[in-house]
Amino acid sequence: MAVVGVSADEEKPGNRFLRAIRAFGFEGELYPVNPDENEILGLKTYPSVRDIPAPVDLVYISSPARSVPQVIEDCVAKGVRAVEIFTAGFSEASEEGRRLEQEIVRLAKGKLRIIGPNCFGVYCPRGALTLLPGANYPSESGNIAIIAQSGGLVDQLIPAATGHGLRFSKIVSYGNACDLNEVDFLEYLASDPETRVIAAYLEGVKDGKRFFQVAKSLLDKKPLIIWKGGLTESGKVAVNSHTGSLGGEQAVWEAFHKQTGAVMVDGAEEFLDTTALFYHFPRVRGRRVGVVGGGGAVGVATSDICERVGLKIPTAPPRIQEQLRALLPPNGTSFKNPVDMGSPLPPPSVFQKVLEILLSGDIIDTLIIDRIFFYGGLQPMGVPAADAEKRMEVLLDIERRTGKPMLAVLQEPAPDTENIDMEVSRRKVRRRFLQAGIFVLPSLDRAVRTLSNICLYYEKASLNHRESNHEP
Repeated sequence: MAVVGVSADEEKPGNRFLRAIRAFGFEGELYPVNPDENEILGLKTYPSVRDIPAPVDLVYISSPARSVPQVIEDCVAKGVRAVEIFTAGFSEASEEGRRLEQEIVRLAKGKLRIIGPNCFGVYCPRGALTLLPGANYPSESGNIAIIAQSGGLVDQLIPAATGHGLRFSKIVSYGNACDLNEVDFLEYLASDPETRVIAAYLEGVKDGKRFFQVAKSLLDKKPLIIWKGGLTESGKVAVNSHTGSLGGEQAVWEAFHKQTGAVMVDGAEEFLDTTALFYHFPRVRGRRVGVVGGGGAVGVATSDICERVGLKIPTAPPRIQEQLRALLPPNGTSFKNPVDMGSPLPPPSVFQKVLEILLSGDIIDTLIIDRIFFYGGLQPMGVPAADAEKRMEVLLDIERRTGKPMLAVLQEPAPDTENIDMEVSRRKVRRRFLQAGIFVLPSLDRAVRTLSNICLYYEKASLNHRESNHEP
């Protein structure tokens, strides 16, 4: 690989990227290109791509926009097959930038492929490729892929996704998409055996008909999550100045969702939560939700939120209600589903019996646990500190024995330094739950909305499967 526009200045993007790709573990040959330097970071530097004595497969370009057409000419002459252009200042910036972008497309057409310009590039752990500025991204591969026009968004998502236990097959920040675009990447990922779930942040679509066809072909094969930017009037202005894209209309994307089954989300939290839930959860059977909580009007709040998003809270049959009534205090509790245990600190033995009783009726598809404390620092006087660990073991044991899809709400403590130990404990519990297949979110609202997204997807996928096989 060659990196064009590398400076000896460590603050410049080319230098930062060269350091990042080396730190990430890339073991192939690296060729810095800068006509004013002889050596950068201990590597021999070349005046141009043409002057590199060995074959070059991929070129990263971070030189000024006005110099990029000449770099493309050099790459074509060298026989390079692909380039990534970090540089901004093209069609998103001005008419002159648009002219430059058209020029590089003309020079490359039929000879090499372009990712960008105005992008952060490709992250592929298996190939030890990272994007700017990803020296510290996870080196382990996973089965989630993300395509995004925004490089800054990707840089925010990867650390957050790591906290959800996610690992990635590929991530592509593709910017202005002057050549390779979202449809090309989606088509590739559709047949990529390493990718099971695809998430996309889009500002514009170059070929709507082809994009629709590829998205529709994914239904019941690989979930596709889409966060479409630029659907408001101010958003349209923002995306045009960001990547030179056209935002689109809300009604068009609503129709796209209905016809393709792609999961449409709004905002970074829902984008990440939904992607993570597809990653961790088995295929859910239906919309019936059981909830066990520890007070705080959990029943009312859950019922309201679930109804708004189309989830069902089935009433527990009399047999189950009677068993729960015999186990829990008569006041401050509820037995119908949601089950309110009256306290966020129930004795572990009681917590276990409540879960076993509720799950014995086969009335729910997914179990949500809310306002039950599984980590230290919250026990009042007289409540053993070890009970928090025991409650966690109860939930882990129930999940192992039943295989029931489970969501745990672990609320974040107040954001001050006095609660830092509690937050450390909460994150350890979260990691243990995620490793066991119990998905974790910090609020009931986020948990319910995310669950609704995947239920809707699997319903559409099931319907599509039946129609394709002419089943009733």
